Amino acid sequence: MHKRTWIEPHHALLVSSGPQQNFVEVENDFSDLEDKIAELLEQPERAAQIAANGVETFRDRYLTPAAQACYWRRMIRNWKEVSFEPQGWEFVDGVKRIRGIPFETYV
Repeated sequence: MHKRTWIEPHHALLVSSGPQQNFVEVENDFSDLEDKIAELLEQPERAAQIAANGVETFRDRYLTPAAQACYWRRMIRNWKEVSFEPQGWEFVDGVKRIRGIPFETYV
């Protein structure tokens, strides 16, 4: 990943050195990318550990399907606070049914 020029919410999770390193930082113009890749190719155990740390931190902890669904639900509920609240039910041929589709079906 290139050096950060702005702050994102996930940046606190990024570790650029040490035993918990979970990504490799390169210059903004990627001028040192080839050198960084060459270093990792010479140290496959280190490269594998960085990748494993990234998987454990992001995929297996913060970006699980359940965590993503929770994020989207919260975002949609909070959006309601600054928008309008749609009608959740409708009557079709005298039968009350939910409007739209469930969130899980949508995603």
